[in-house]
Amino acid sequence: MKIKKEQEIIKILFKDPLTPYNSRNISNLVGISHAGSFKALKKLEKREIVKSQKIGNASIYSLNMENPLTLREIEMVLTIEAQNHKRWVEEFRQLKDKINFAILFGSILKREDSAKDIDLLVVADKTMFNEIKSIINKKNKILLKKVHLILQEKKDFEKDMQNKNNAIMKIIKTGVILFGQEEITKNIL
Repeated sequence: MKIKKEQEIIKILFKDPLTPYNSRNISNLVGISHAGSFKALKKLEKREIVKSQKIGNASIYSLNMENPLTLREIEMVLTIEAQNHKRWVEEFRQLKDKINFAILFGSILKREDSAKDIDLLVVADKTMFNEIKSIINKKNKILLKKVHLILQEKKDFEKDMQNKNNAIMKIIKTGVILFGQEEITKNIL
């Protein structure tokens, strides 16, 4: 399933909340004209999914988290993105009920053939760590590329988010949330 332009805008604003976005830089990222970007942002603003703030002559856009529909839109966009990487959703399905969320990131998303490993951030309760490691160890025996697992407890992830940890922010910005789309929206916003 293809992500629509408005959904792509929602994804950008969600995954990179620290960057101030106007219609021009969004148009470059989404691959549409400036006018098309402006029109899509105005449509989202009318639905109260995004809000704008005037800074000089520019309008800076951000997600309107006071609207409960915004959260649902984000979850839907993240779920569609995960379904576009169905191979990895299926590969790591065993983790789904044992974790808060999992983010696939790194070169595997850009160049699967030339990637040397599979980078996976998993946030889960510490009591599940051994079981998660066991699942990944089994995967490492059968997959052609080694899974590089980063395990974190939810409290550590939340702390990294509060501190705007560069590595975590980059993983969120460039990665694909395979599972736990609803859970991660609560942690990021």
